[in-house]
Amino acid sequence: MSKYIISIFICLIFNYSFSQEEQEEVIEDSLKIKQKYGIRIGLDLSKQVRMLTEDYKGISFYSDFRIKERLFIVTEIGNDDKKIFNENINANFKGNYLKAGFNYNFYNNPPGLENEIYFGFRFATSSFKSEVFDYLVYDFDKYWENGRIDDYKEFKNLNANWFELILGFNAKISKNIFMGTSLRLNRMINQKSPENFGNLYIPGFNIVTEDNNFGTGITYTLTYRIPIVKK
Repeated sequence: MSKYIISIFICLIFNYSFSQEEQEEVIEDSLKIKQKYGIRIGLDLSKQVRMLTEDYKGISFYSDFRIKERLFIVTEIGNDDKKIFNENINANFKGNYLKAGFNYNFYNNPPGLENEIYFGFRFATSSFKSEVFDYLVYDFDKYWENGRIDDYKEFKNLNANWFELILGFNAKISKNIFMGTSLRLNRMINQKSPENFGNLYIPGFNIVTEDNNFGTGITYTLTYRIPIVKK
């Protein structure tokens, strides 16, 4: 008798679990919201902040295109004009850069939300020139007092390539308008430097230090999405 009771009990459990799965599927179907796929375009506002706090001019445009639920193809294009003046050198670095890659959103949004916490990758290239106005020759023994040397030099056709690993966040603040920030770790691949002078600054990469191929960056983006299709 007990065997029959156990059998009936097992059947009831399976029937209950099956009905629960059906109910969950119905609920999920009822909560499904069409996802918007489109092009987002905007600005990196960190450039404007830098213009207020340092001797710098620049602009950077951002765009991405959502090709899958979590995957975005991204391009960035910009221009930097950075002056460096310190006790050793007075120079200017000016040029353009292009970055291309992807963002992958690993955040599970509740129904109706479109926020992102993403991992990203970029390949970047920059072409630029540098101008050296005056400089101080470094003396190892400091026996002689060397003054600044006024010797204007212009170095054209400089370039660099690097890649970036990115951790970022995007939040929808109103219909089709998003604001976000990202932290970036840059790794230099190669660069063309002028003779007797190093590249102290590379547009798009930022400050370059001797014998160190790594750099960091931060962005603040404001973008507008142009809806194309809904899925």
